[in-house]
Amino acid sequence: MEKNKNFSSAFVFSDPISQLEYARSHPFKPIRAKLTLDLCRRYGLMDRPWMRLIEPQPLDFPTMAEFHDETYLKILQEANRGFLPKDLWMDQIRSLKDPSAFDPKILQYGLGTEDNPIFPGVYDYATTASGGTLQLAQMIADGEIQIGFNPLGGFHHAARDHAEGFCYINDMVIAILHLLKRGWRVAVVDIDAHHGNGVQDAFYHDNRVLCISFHETGKEIYPWSGFEDEIGAGAGKGFNVNVPLPQYTDDELFEFAFEEIVPPLLYAFGPQIVMVLLGADTHRTDPLTHLNMTNFSFCRAVHTLREISPRILALGGGGYDIFKTARSWTLAWAILNEIEPVDEYAGSIGGMMFGPESDAGRLQDEPAVTRGSIRERIEKELARVVEYIKWNVFPIHNLLG
Repeated sequence: MEKNKNFSSAFVFSDPISQLEYARSHPFKPIRAKLTLDLCRRYGLMDRPWMRLIEPQPLDFPTMAEFHDETYLKILQEANRGFLPKDLWMDQIRSLKDPSAFDPKILQYGLGTEDNPIFPGVYDYATTASGGTLQLAQMIADGEIQIGFNPLGGFHHAARDHAEGFCYINDMVIAILHLLKRGWRVAVVDIDAHHGNGVQDAFYHDNRVLCISFHETGKEIYPWSGFEDEIGAGAGKGFNVNVPLPQYTDDELFEFAFEEIVPPLLYAFGPQIVMVLLGADTHRTDPLTHLNMTNFSFCRAVHTLREISPRILALGGGGYDIFKTARSWTLAWAILNEIEPVDEYAGSIGGMMFGPESDAGRLQDEPAVTRGSIRERIEKELARVVEYIKWNVFPIHNLLG
């Protein structure tokens, strides 16, 4: 029998939240969390004595208001019934804000858009999915656990006063603010295919938080930001790092950039906790992105972070091929807990419930390779970006470029 580890971990899950839909045609599917938990159970990854499965509790209004604009929060709260009638907009806003300063268009708050629709229970969903992240941060800070994973969280686009990019409440910023109040140094490593603009904006002038983001270049994809010259400002200069990945970046090229940038900066910064956004939309099959990566390099990145940091708060983020996402997150949970997944039903159950039959019986992909002139162009561009960061960011951390 496997001995207890010298750490404890917690996995956040809520069945009602995982069953919710933004809209039938919307690409963001919370059901990914249930698929991940089911797959973790199938591979014997949830039954260790050091693990806890916890139910997320909703964030309260004052906690959210430490970052979010109160007017925005109250409008989101009003939208919880699934609609915000036009005849209520003016009355509701007048009760919240000086009418002379009011723009009556509800869209200014990012609500009712294609990306961030209003649906029944939207406020309950956003506050509960985000609440799990703060719970994990508190548990880690209290020494109850060292490893936490909230596959329902990771809303790195949400802004102070509006919803954006499928994100209503920025759970990452709220959890980081809690940790900062406790005097912790926090590093964020975001490997989602979309730039974490909400987190970047929140801490762009802050040297207590090191934000490192790898994402498909903003020249080609939402949110059209996250370029290498966005390195922070004021006290935060050098504490915001972006590695924009050209389209068709493959596993090897991503791993090159990751290993050149992340370990040196984390060792130099010395965070007490690393918050990791495990967006799986970098996968080559993802319908919203254009990278040529698999969960091979995804796993290598998680391994590196696990070796560097004894405390990790991991979050779900993007991933719109839901079966590939469930595989990636299952592997991440295994790596974070330092155990090997073993299919307890091998030979008796097929893999169709988790994706194409060709993938049945294995979780990890073979690495993808981009070839020819496209690869040469990507390699040259990533070398340029890495060199830029080494010249402009590394010296701030007393690292030689």
